[in-house]
Amino acid sequence: MVKKIELYPVWAFAIIISSIFSQDKSISGSILDNETKMPIHGATVFSKNLEIGTSSKVDGSFVIKNLSGNELEIEISMMGYKKVSKLIALKNTGNDLGKIYLDVDILKFQELNVDAHSEMKPTSFLSNIELAGDSYHKVLKSTLALTIQEQTGLSIRSMGQGSAQPVLRGYKGHRFLLTDDGITTGDLSSTSIDHAVSTDMGAYSGIEIIRGPEALLYGSNTIGGVIDLSRDINNENRFKTLMVKTLIGAESANKGHFQNVTIKAPFKSNHQLSFSLLNRKSGNQISPEPYGTLKNTQALNREIHSNYMYFGNDFYSSFSLERFETDYGIPGSPEGHINGVDISMYRNTQKFSFHKDISISGFQTFDVDQRYIDYSHSESVTEDSYPSVILSHQILTLNAKLSGNQKTIGSLFKIRNFQSQEFYWTPDCKEISISLYGLSEKNIRNYTLQSSFRLENNSIVPDVGSEYFYANLDINQITDKNFLLFSAAVALITVRENWELSLGSMFTSRAPSIEDLYSDGPHLGVYNYEIGLPELESERTYGLEGSLGYNNEKTKLKITSYQNYSPNYHLSKKMGEGYEPGADWIEWGSGSAGWLYMYQMDGLEVYIHGYETEFQYKLNKLIDLEGSFSATRGENLTDNSPLYYVPPDKILLSTEVYLSPFSINLMHKKVFSQNRVGLYEETTPGYETYNLIGTYTIRSTQAIHKFILQIDNIFDRKYYNHLSRIKSIMPEKGRNIGFQYRLNF
Repeated sequence: MVKKIELYPVWAFAIIISSIFSQDKSISGSILDNETKMPIHGATVFSKNLEIGTSSKVDGSFVIKNLSGNELEIEISMMGYKKVSKLIALKNTGNDLGKIYLDVDILKFQELNVDAHSEMKPTSFLSNIELAGDSYHKVLKSTLALTIQEQTGLSIRSMGQGSAQPVLRGYKGHRFLLTDDGITTGDLSSTSIDHAVSTDMGAYSGIEIIRGPEALLYGSNTIGGVIDLSRDINNENRFKTLMVKTLIGAESANKGHFQNVTIKAPFKSNHQLSFSLLNRKSGNQISPEPYGTLKNTQALNREIHSNYMYFGNDFYSSFSLERFETDYGIPGSPEGHINGVDISMYRNTQKFSFHKDISISGFQTFDVDQRYIDYSHSESVTEDSYPSVILSHQILTLNAKLSGNQKTIGSLFKIRNFQSQEFYWTPDCKEISISLYGLSEKNIRNYTLQSSFRLENNSIVPDVGSEYFYANLDINQITDKNFLLFSAAVALITVRENWELSLGSMFTSRAPSIEDLYSDGPHLGVYNYEIGLPELESERTYGLEGSLGYNNEKTKLKITSYQNYSPNYHLSKKMGEGYEPGADWIEWGSGSAGWLYMYQMDGLEVYIHGYETEFQYKLNKLIDLEGSFSATRGENLTDNSPLYYVPPDKILLSTEVYLSPFSINLMHKKVFSQNRVGLYEETTPGYETYNLIGTYTIRSTQAIHKFILQIDNIFDRKYYNHLSRIKSIMPEKGRNIGFQYRLNF
């Protein structure tokens, strides 16, 4: 103890001397729009030579401290603006750069979308995908799955156009996370193939698919990744004048049409209101001759969304209300309901968010997001006047996080009340989860070491009373469940001259859902009678992923490989091989209801792996060539057989020609036959289709007019989607001519 005390003056003297001779070099400034003179929030300020940077705050200001050297080169960038580079002679103390104005990049202007989480954005994994602006508008379709189906590694499963859902690298349902501005959408699309995603893509401005350690900031069920949707109406930038965006369109393969209008109005300098209204009506799917129209595949979407924002000097807050409704049909089948099923669904969402710029222990922003979701879903046999199945839930979430340069920490609280009615005997349940998550980055020479974790406790409490009836489950099996979950990921990311490398490892742990545990009843939409497995344990997955990329002025090349192993993969398995009265079938009704197969949840040992390649080549100033190849393999190690419902291999080739203000894109898609099939699954032949996208843009000082023509399946080819549950009834839609007109002013 004496020796330690004696050392204190030595350390104090050293600290004093070092402080005298060291200088706290820093730079500061403000970033503004050169046209509106309004501050730009979320612009990136980065020094390549020091590998240090930050983002502008709500008022446009930024500060970078602890600089060294005599000169500093910085680059200031923001989506939709021209980059600005500055060479700064550093003074010994502060260096105020004053106001820095950014000009809109007319050539790359993409209706200026802002990522709601851009202020402290982690380094992106190389396999991430982002669609915004023109790249989003060109591929925009009614559903999320149709909009992103041509992206590398993505497929689509459905039971008709209204229920289309995305598949990521063979993963579906609960194995990827669908979020709306960072928080779950709160529907039941992850539980079954017939449940529609509760969104219409006409109301959104962009999509990001997130992989690697960053994905764990959103949830634990992210082995396939995160699909984060961005609403233009939640744009956190201030705007000075009234802004109006309109979108109208139509398509031929279902005789559908849609309309969307978004209005943004500032008032009293620090306040702004936004309002969005959407309507979409689609008729029955039209397949190539001689198949004609597929009955009971119509869809109707309606949405209203409003948002209020208040801006302070170093903070902003927002409050929004949304209602989404959809009514759509599932076609009939000899497997189950003969005349089809009508599904009606609504989702009410209330959201409050708060953002503040801070300076606490290296953290620079504090964000709070609170949401309440009320969801209801009913299924009725077509032409019946009463629903056979009603499912509903209410979800309350509260998310709080601190973000800084290269670090994030936060916590999410979620409570869900689930109810089932009519002939679906899953018990009412309350699900409570609380999670702690974090991410950090560290620069080691030319490498970025990124790591993240998520610790979650999930409790499920069923409401079991004497009045409950279970056809297959024992009431003694319906007990309280508690799952302690831990997920973690680590990645090494580097950029060297023209080369990029991402190497990552991830371990995820996911609790079984209420439906996985306690389902007991007929599910008309998927021709199933579903039975849960109360003994299910948490699903664990161990994953590896590596991506290598090469970029120069003309060429972009990327190769990705992934491997995921799950010792307890939750999967619903068909029971029995055919009709045996009183055995592996259950008789549900008669007549239009037909007979339903019995399915039960189980835990299997599964290995899913694959690889993806992408390239882009700029032939000249006018022509771009692009291509990709993706392959996924799924293996059921429990019985040494192929995993069923795995997407087939896919090749995409496209040529895009720019003849400003025109652009034309011709795409060739080849999908290989799927002969690796699991039990009770049929093979599907391959196919080839050609698609065309043409755009014409008129810009003025007051408005932007954009015309988009989409022709899918130009030659009206007959083809079948392997992941469609209705492929035995009818092929996919034939030639589809779509038109969009977008006006921004």
